[in-house]
Amino acid sequence: MDLKNYVYIRDNAVPIKIVSSLIKYANTLQFNEATIGGDEAKDIIVDQSVRNTYTYPLRSPHTSLTHCHRFNLLHYFFSQAIKEYFERINIQDFNSNYINIKTIEILKYNEGGFYTYHVDHFDLEPRTFSCIMLLNNDYEGGELCFRYPDRTGEWSIEKKPGRIVVWPSTFLYPHTVKPVTKGTRYTVVSWAL
Repeated sequence: MDLKNYVYIRDNAVPIKIVSSLIKYANTLQFNEATIGGDEAKDIIVDQSVRNTYTYPLRSPHTSLTHCHRFNLLHYFFSQAIKEYFERINIQDFNSNYINIKTIEILKYNEGGFYTYHVDHFDLEPRTFSCIMLLNNDYEGGELCFRYPDRTGEWSIEKKPGRIVVWPSTFLYPHTVKPVTKGTRYTVVSWAL
């Protein structure tokens, strides 16, 4: 099994004008320390030795129409990428009406920020597909990397603004964000059931 066959990369998935708008919006937000999950409710904790990241969750409905608009716009881009992913791997019974995007979050990695190797599926959050939208590339470090199943190496995803990456959330796809060595890394993440 080649890992790369089941990681979908969609370049220019989001127009640069929208990417720039999202970065400007992110610069106005009050981010919180990101948590890590586990198999029990008590396992949702902040542990900056595992994940040194800041998050701003987008939700709909929300009291701000601007907030709802951004959520709906990002939901559209992620839904399209997941639909293309299913077409690419040739899942015959796929119905795009059943894409259930669970969460959308804007992430901010300051200098020194990172996330150690992990998978996105766990009992409390039974995610099926993971998505990331890359917003900027004017930072150093911060590479999204996947570990090969045989642990012989890793595959780094090139940083391109407007790129969306989709992959299965299962144990076969451990991934990491390497430490940011200079600048600030912005992304939007989403998970679907």
